[in-house]
Amino acid sequence: MSFSKKFRIATASLIFVGAATVVAQTPPAPGAAPAGPTPAERAIEYRQAVYKIVAGNFGPLSQVAQGKAEFKSENATKQATRLSQIATFVGDAYPDVSKEGKTRALPAIWTNRKEFDQLVADFATHTKTLADVVENSSSAGDELKAAVAAVGNDCKACHDKFRSK
Repeated sequence: MSFSKKFRIATASLIFVGAATVVAQTPPAPGAAPAGPTPAERAIEYRQAVYKIVAGNFGPLSQVAQGKAEFKSENATKQATRLSQIATFVGDAYPDVSKEGKTRALPAIWTNRKEFDQLVADFATHTKTLADVVENSSSAGDELKAAVAAVGNDCKACHDKFRSK
């Protein structure tokens, strides 16, 4: 490549970077929507991410408990441990700023916080129990099934009371 062509490419790149920097630093026009998600949107996105991880780890354990999947100790232990850890994030996923927005969380969460917090605490307790059961199991026995059912019941109780359909 000739020096002239390299020079033109380098110059064009610098102009592009400079223009992008100016655009990025230019404040939005009056009345324009702010760039990026709002604090409420970020809180709701965080909450939804927490529940995706919950579902991704609880779903396979539920399949094992129902006899629809094979119990594999290493996988089950990993999933139950993750579930127990992420359960501790659930209570933090409902800050006041996230009351409104694109969410299925009902206002009852914030007006009946004591009951909601108790359900979250039960969920954390039962996911810890599930992790302990899985760690000490070599199969999908009755104890595993009961622990999975307890977590499932926690999910259902919260969804029935605090989540729109």
